[in-house]
This record gives sequence, C-alpha cells and structure tokens, in this order.
Amino acid sequence: MSKKKHTKKPHLRRFFEFGLIAVAIIVLIFIVSFSIQITQGIAKETTGPAYNLRIEILNAGAENGTELKLADYLNGLDLPEMEIDIVQSGRFTMQPSKETFIISRTKDSQAIRELAKIIDIDSKKIQYGELTQNKNHLNATIVIGKDSVIEALLVQSKELE
Repeated sequence: MSKKKHTKKPHLRRFFEFGLIAVAIIVLIFIVSFSIQITQGIAKETTGPAYNLRIEILNAGAENGTELKLADYLNGLDLPEMEIDIVQSGRFTMQPSKETFIISRTKDSQAIRELAKIIDIDSKKIQYGELTQNKNHLNATIVIGKDSVIEALLVQSKELE
C-alpha cells in the first residue's frame, strides 16, 4: 500500500479560514461605519411649517377679481411657520357683506388667528362654522367684503415691491 500525501487539504483549509476572517472583518467594518452614521445624525430629522392651511377665498361684494389677487398675494408669501394652499376661490353666494371676515373650519383656531394677522383682519372677525362635508379639507374660508381691508393690503404690498 502506498501512502498518499495529503498536503493540499491543509492549504485549502487555511485559505478558507483566511477568507472567513476577511469576510468577518468586512462585515464588522460595515456595522461600525453604519452605527457611526446613525449616532452622528447623518439621517437628520427635517421639520416642516407649524401650520398647513387649506383656504377658500370668496368675494362677497368687493371689487371683481379681488379674490384672485388675494390668492396670488397669499401664494407669493414666503412664511417659514405657515404653508398656505389656496384650494378654491369664487363668489360668495349667500349675500353681499360689508365687512371682510374669516370662517374657521377647524376647532384649532391658532393657525386661523395667525392668518388673520397676516391679512390684517381683526381676530374678532373670525367665526367658527364647521362644514358637514369638508371634502376639500378646508381649514378656513376668507370672505372678502366691501370694507376694502384686503384691497388696502394688496395696494400696500405692491408699494413695498
């Protein structure tokens, strides 16, 4: 019987062990780098505006087109604390109004009070009126009256430009 030399198996075994160690080191480096990224805040939290308002603007006796001018004005504002989305504008179908007022469609009226400050409307002119079918998810309705408060605001904003 001849004896066979088994010299190749120890070399393959060492090569296999070396490969496992290399893979383990690579995995360990990946885990450490990932944990460093998380702890140092690479995935930073972003914050949006404090208020997101969906608004309807209705003209109840002001000059024709004032509701569109107000919508353009509000869309042009750069407010870091408030995002305003004009959902729709049109004519107030009930009756003409002498005064401009806001109808709050949500019970949380802080955002509506901030909106009133922006368009220079007294907070006493904010009314609450819940919509039974609020399919547009409105937060407020601005009703522009004949008192020209909004027109004065628009003229003042054009003078500032």
